[in-house]
Amino acid sequence: MPSTTNPRSARYQLQVNAYDRTATLVVALLVMVGLTVFGLSVIFFTNRVITVVEPIPVVPVEATSANPNQGLAAEPDPPGIEDAPDLSEPSLQDTLDVLMDQSLNEALFSDDAVDALKDAGKGKGLGDARMAGEGGDGVVERVPRWQRWSIRFEPESVTDFAAWLDHNKIEIGVLGRDNLVHYAYDFSKGAPKNRSGDPKEDTRGYTSAADGPMPTLTNVLARKADITKHGAIVLLFYPFDVESILWTIEQKHADGRDVNSIRQTVFTVEREGAGYQFKVLSQKYF
Repeated sequence: MPSTTNPRSARYQLQVNAYDRTATLVVALLVMVGLTVFGLSVIFFTNRVITVVEPIPVVPVEATSANPNQGLAAEPDPPGIEDAPDLSEPSLQDTLDVLMDQSLNEALFSDDAVDALKDAGKGKGLGDARMAGEGGDGVVERVPRWQRWSIRFEPESVTDFAAWLDHNKIEIGVLGRDNLVHYAYDFSKGAPKNRSGDPKEDTRGYTSAADGPMPTLTNVLARKADITKHGAIVLLFYPFDVESILWTIEQKHADGRDVNSIRQTVFTVEREGAGYQFKVLSQKYF
């Protein structure tokens, strides 16, 4: 007869020891760490690719007169009595003395009276040579924006500075001795491109480079473009799009203050993904 085995006495031979439990825990931890790193990587690269575009409102234009003051003697006060001593009205006693010495007809038609009438419109003053404006509310901003704005950018290298200029379409210009502005642009595309123009036809905002490495880097790129031979004054010309961005973030930082109360706004530049972003560094008020 075949031997029978007691089921209660049989034991399960596959048992989990301490090594198996430890290895399983390590594998589980590695999987969790891997998933965490993968999720953080997705978030990081997504933020670098997707850039938030801030809506730009309409930028108000400075309301200035089309005919500015071009007079030589634009005196704020009207001419006084000292400017026309011959036109001063005589005293009552002097008038009576004249009437007693000669008749009324002689006083009106004498040679002295005729000469006095001829010289009545003559004077030594130059008058007010200011041209009439078109009216309106005058200048909107107490301090013009490109006089109160200062941009402080500390790029890592001249290549980084050139990339920032091309990203914002900022041109370097030199005021030439020939009364022209000589521009340079496209610095990060090999050899920079040059052009010249009449300064009266350029309505963009411009300013010299602020403190820090910007003045040195600006001069380096100007020499590379071979435009410093035309003059010594090097300026940065900003397009209207950049002016709109600066105006928007300035007003946002001012938090409702009137633009006429702002004396100075200092901007900084920070890298955002593949581009650059302006931010307000400090602001001073009257």
